[in-house]
Amino acid sequence: MSRPDRGRRDHAVRASVLALCFAVLYVGGVVAPWGQWADAVLFSLLTGAGAGVRGVAGVLREGLVVVLGTTAAVVGLLALRGRRRGAVVAWAAVVVASVTLSSVLRDMVLTRPVHDEVFGYAYNTFPSTHVTVTTTLGLAVVALWPSRDGYARVVVREAVLVAVVLACLVNVVTFAHRPADVLGALLLAGCLASVAGTIHPAGVSPLPPGKFTQVTPLPAPRAA
Repeated sequence: MSRPDRGRRDHAVRASVLALCFAVLYVGGVVAPWGQWADAVLFSLLTGAGAGVRGVAGVLREGLVVVLGTTAAVVGLLALRGRRRGAVVAWAAVVVASVTLSSVLRDMVLTRPVHDEVFGYAYNTFPSTHVTVTTTLGLAVVALWPSRDGYARVVVREAVLVAVVLACLVNVVTFAHRPADVLGALLLAGCLASVAGTIHPAGVSPLPPGKFTQVTPLPAPRAA
């Protein structure tokens, strides 16, 4: 099996697993009464713990999307200059699809049944569009990052991870979403990225690490 075919297969398997996990989380954490109870308990704990930083969390909730969006745009322009047009198109499609699909699923397809007044919710908030787009923008930054330096790429990857974790927390602390909503958004973002990888594996993959050039020493001069 060639490497592109193997990459497509791996991405397809990953997309299927993430889609299944998304469905299980929705049924277990949003539809089922016991799932609503567990989600509500965790929601109460997190919002209570974050009461003192709720003002800062509200700023972070909007600011993270702006920062990652701006960074992704700059990195995308650099990638275009580096003749990685296919990768830029692939990740732009993933980001747009994340916003569209997340909104459609939340507002038009999925519902949240009300089992009782304590754990019930007047409307569905699963999944979180904020977290979905934040995650896909972060993945795009990592994949399109122009440097081949290993240390720089690790720093970027860890920074994006911190930003995504913060996005999950601030969306819960500010009462915008419940824990199940942000977990579902992470699964949806990963699924969409894997679907893109199934179609165009090279487009969603980061640059390979740089190679050191081995300098061949000059031959010693012959004796006269």
